[in-house]
Amino acid sequence: NNNNENEELCDDIKKKQYVKDNVENNKKIDEQQNCCEESYNEDKTKNNCNCIDRISTQDIITKKEFNNDNIKEGENRNVQDLESLQNDGNGVIELGCGLGQISKYLFSKYKNMTGIEIDSRALSIISRTMPGFDFIHDDVLQINYKELSLNKKTKLTIIGNLPFYITSQILFCLLDFHKYIEQAIVTIQYEVGERIVAKPNQKNYSILSILFHLYTNPYLLFKIPSKAFYPVPKVQAAVMKIIFKNHESYYKHINCNLLFLKKILKYSFQQRRKKLKSSLKNLLIQYNIPKLPEQFIHLRPQQLYPHQFVELTNLLFPLQNYPFNPNIHTKVWRKKKHGD
Repeated sequence: NNNNENEELCDDIKKKQYVKDNVENNKKIDEQQNCCEESYNEDKTKNNCNCIDRISTQDIITKKEFNNDNIKEGENRNVQDLESLQNDGNGVIELGCGLGQISKYLFSKYKNMTGIEIDSRALSIISRTMPGFDFIHDDVLQINYKELSLNKKTKLTIIGNLPFYITSQILFCLLDFHKYIEQAIVTIQYEVGERIVAKPNQKNYSILSILFHLYTNPYLLFKIPSKAFYPVPKVQAAVMKIIFKNHESYYKHINCNLLFLKKILKYSFQQRRKKLKSSLKNLLIQYNIPKLPEQFIHLRPQQLYPHQFVELTNLLFPLQNYPFNPNIHTKVWRKKKHGD
């Protein structure tokens, strides 16, 4: 009985001590929170230095909710390519402005630039650290770049450190708005950049290669080491400059039904090692086309130059029989769920 009483007494002492410790811990937490709040309210002009912002910033950088790799300070070499712009930056659009790692270098010169960011936490910080900075709280894949260009009364210059996991989707989206974009200077995955600039008969020649040589003049400028980002990605990055072809001669080179060009590219590169007569067989059957034009029968997709795919599209699906209106068919290369 004495042993039981002693055990119960010990349990009571432990419980009381546990409650006491919890009360003290809660007091400490309250004191720390009050300290942060007082520090925040003391000087709002120094928000980026106080305890609250340090926590928020670190949380945004390390949290992979939006799968972003933030470029470190001093690694923004791609902004140098914009220094030649002789205007107020009205057409400069930064995709994914984040915490302003790139924006702050540009904003000092281009006061009318605009940033697009989906993370409201990042925008709450950048609105305090960069007063007057114009931003749009939205997904870059849902933006209507035509309306943005018309509102700004100029063609757009796109800049940004593109999230690696949606790089291709963003690039396809820009292709649909090519008439309203002058150039893009972006940080992308190096492997994607290699595919964009690839030539026929090269291993990484792809649909991206064909489309970007039809619509643009792409230049892979230089690599960026992985250590320039935080968190450090497992892949290499590079800066790419893309000049969009919006002159009259461009339209002659791509005068075809783009929806059928898309189908031909898709069927061709799904079986890239096969000859076109095999890879396009099901497409021809679907549209009751008896055979492939003779000059393409023995070719594989990686052997064709971009303009030859346009030629093939016009031979199989001539515009007089398969009309295409670019003002109606505005969504060709991007996914259906991505913007209008």
